[in-house]
Amino acid sequence: MNERIGRTGLVVILLLTLLSFLPLRSLKFEFNIEKLFPAGDPELTFFQQFQQAFNSQIDDEFIFIGLRNNKGIFDRDFLVKTDSLSRFLSRMDHIIKIYSLTTTNIIFFQDQEINARPLIHINQPALYPSDSVYLFQSTEYRNLLISNDGKSIAIAAFNQQNLTDDQKDIILNSIQNKINRLGFDESHLTAKIRVERIYITEIEKNLKKYLLLSLIIICAALYILFKSIKTIILPLLVILVSILLTFALIAVTGHSIDIISSLLPPILAAICMSDIIHITTHYIEQLRNGLSKKEALHKAYREVGLATFFTCCTIAIGFVTLGITNIIPIRNFGFFAAAGLLIGFVITFISLYVLYYYSPVPKIVHEKKADHRWNSFLATSFRTVIKNKYLVFTLLAILTGISVYYSTKIEINSSLLQEIPKNNPMLDDYRFMEKDFSGTRPFELALTVNDPSSNFFDLKKMQQVEEIEKFLKDSCGIGYIISPVSLFKGANKAFHGGENAQFKLPASEQSMSRYYEGIMQTEFADEMNHYMVANGSMLRISGRLPNLSVKEFQPLKEKIEHFFSLKINEFGFSHQVTGSALLLDKVTYSLTQNLFTGIFFDALIICLIALFILRNWTIMVIVMIPNIIPLIFMGGVMGYMGINLKADTSVIFAIALGLTVDDTIHFLSRLRLELTRGLSLPYAVKRTYLSTGKAIILTTLVLLSGFMTLLSSSFGGTYYIGLLISLCMFCAMIMELTITPLLVLLLYSHKKRKNPGQSRS
Repeated sequence: MNERIGRTGLVVILLLTLLSFLPLRSLKFEFNIEKLFPAGDPELTFFQQFQQAFNSQIDDEFIFIGLRNNKGIFDRDFLVKTDSLSRFLSRMDHIIKIYSLTTTNIIFFQDQEINARPLIHINQPALYPSDSVYLFQSTEYRNLLISNDGKSIAIAAFNQQNLTDDQKDIILNSIQNKINRLGFDESHLTAKIRVERIYITEIEKNLKKYLLLSLIIICAALYILFKSIKTIILPLLVILVSILLTFALIAVTGHSIDIISSLLPPILAAICMSDIIHITTHYIEQLRNGLSKKEALHKAYREVGLATFFTCCTIAIGFVTLGITNIIPIRNFGFFAAAGLLIGFVITFISLYVLYYYSPVPKIVHEKKADHRWNSFLATSFRTVIKNKYLVFTLLAILTGISVYYSTKIEINSSLLQEIPKNNPMLDDYRFMEKDFSGTRPFELALTVNDPSSNFFDLKKMQQVEEIEKFLKDSCGIGYIISPVSLFKGANKAFHGGENAQFKLPASEQSMSRYYEGIMQTEFADEMNHYMVANGSMLRISGRLPNLSVKEFQPLKEKIEHFFSLKINEFGFSHQVTGSALLLDKVTYSLTQNLFTGIFFDALIICLIALFILRNWTIMVIVMIPNIIPLIFMGGVMGYMGINLKADTSVIFAIALGLTVDDTIHFLSRLRLELTRGLSLPYAVKRTYLSTGKAIILTTLVLLSGFMTLLSSSFGGTYYIGLLISLCMFCAMIMELTITPLLVLLLYSHKKRKNPGQSRS
């Protein structure tokens, strides 16, 4: 690089920075649960067909309101307020339908005429005793909207899909304000849109926190490095512009900031600082060797530039390997992180050159006392490592064995609500819904007849469906169960004057056909279409569960599969468990399955780069050992601390490998440089150790500080990403200062070039 190219590049960067403000105005924050579903997965394809067949998308857009009255639900004041809230919900924009006991009518036939009466006579307290007896004897209501102790009522509402953030806020705020004005003894609001809005709020808050903490830490690191406030400004601008252009790229491509991409600022800031430190320390070293400013700058770029580019590529590759996953937000994060790193490298490379070319020699160049302390410390460290090499290898073997043992204890587990901050009041609302009602996790089961000539209008098949429902309720703890069985039972009850004893399946197929025709001529036609296709070849059983984690739901799923395996010869239909909750569980399994694939490709690229640098096959072993072992240590800590492998923590291995190899590449690049000068291998290793040791320690500390800002996150997964990657990089630094030089001396074969004038160690 020369000054003309540097100036031109700087002008281009300034122009792009100004233009980036245009797309940034349209950049939004987003948390969309459906976008987490594994793209192209067969179960996702089936679920989409399932939704189309039953128009069931609306059921995932739930709003459940739990209302508790200490005197019991049959209290006039409580019922009036509940009815007021129910009617308020039914009039709201973007609310499609609601279910509430206070607005429900009992439909029944009497003397061949259809009749209706309120389920609860709100304004006739004298009828409360009879209403109470009827209600608690009505299975269809008792199991859905009333708590077991009879003191809580649930209202279920469903909103339209694809609402804007403002529309979601209006709905949630309007409902909460209405509830507050009515003044219930206890009220709880759970909703999918509420989870999404809380996630977005936390993402925005955390992003600001990450950015602020990163900049504070970077300013501190720059001041320690340069001992001057003036020289902090440009590197800080380099980092800010890199983040700005990366976010502009996200906006231009039509994407939004989500929980994963919100991690970009501290990552980009830390890695940009790493490049700055490597270039700057080498530049200062050349100045201290007596070179002029121009000569020192050119030599620093010539000797460190390629290594810095290689490290940028390996880190970027670590992120790009996330592209093999079928989880779109993770894939996008990998690509944007890689693009941001390359953008940051170009900006850093050009801007630093221009800065050092036109600015005076840094004052720190003349402060050789600190440099002498560094050299003394590194020389002592090198001698200690060489002297105690057997002890170092023994300790390494012991710690690796312990880590491998604990790594086997890592479990795959996750839950959407686990990421919500523990002090968030919404979690209390979910716990209430699980305690008093069935919970809010959706459960979906599809049944399809095997013989195309048969259907579920067959009474025997419907009785088998009833048997399945009983199993799901009694053996699996699934509540809020609705299926065509419920509708046929309700129709049978209506045709028998609304008697509770008649809430059962019809006695004949003729009655079933008659009831079906009757249902399809009433307001319940949509409900029937919602649970059974018109030709009766496929039906749906839906229900609700507590907020089970992946680990907790798996035994339940296995129990269901075992039940159907026992009935395979009896039932004439196939089954498939499906639903949005199941697909969210698959996110974790999908990412963990791609874990080793990502590490493999990352390691392969790293080995090829190392081979290119030193042209020696043994170098691949030397590179991989000190960089794989930190990953094993990280896995051991996860197993020991009980940190689960899930959507976020599963991606850190590929990322961490790309980050940890940074120092190895700088070490090997400098080693090649020393060897080309004709030095013996031991002396070249020593010189490399002394010259790169300071940069390795400083860059690691900066990367640590960048990722440790994630410890301030309110999301549990993000906290563990910061903790584990910081631990991994610290271990990698120790490996680089101990194992790497020992492995080079032990395994690397090198013939010293003849150079009579070369000094010896």
